[in-house]
Amino acid sequence: MIAYEGPINILLVDDHPDNLLALEAVLGNDRYNLVKCLSGEEALRCLLKDEFAVILLDVQMPEMDGFETAKLIKSRKKTQEVPIIFISATSKESEHFFSGYEAGAIDYMLKPFVPQILRTKIEGFVRMYLNHKTLQLQSELL
Repeated sequence: MIAYEGPINILLVDDHPDNLLALEAVLGNDRYNLVKCLSGEEALRCLLKDEFAVILLDVQMPEMDGFETAKLIKSRKKTQEVPIIFISATSKESEHFFSGYEAGAIDYMLKPFVPQILRTKIEGFVRMYLNHKTLQLQSELL
């Protein structure tokens, strides 16, 4: 059986470098290529170049917030299926969650997050990504 063996890119987007380092400490391993961006604009540029298994996206960022960034990601055919997980310390109000889901997020986590829960979620999305890529490869061979 043919299986996808390419890179597993994960996009980390947060305007605070310390938060990116914390995410890297939790998710860093030899399997994942963690791509760190400090803004929504930078994230969109990365999405033009590379394919990602999942995106971890901060909500509150200057210039272009996470909601606006997610809407732009979901508006492009190439990136509309990439799962987005919002990570935010801003609000526990339900309308904030609804805004995230309306923008296209598949999940929403509050800071401080539990590292094991985040790792488990990422592993699940990576498994789905790998299964999808494997099916694509097998379909191409038929």
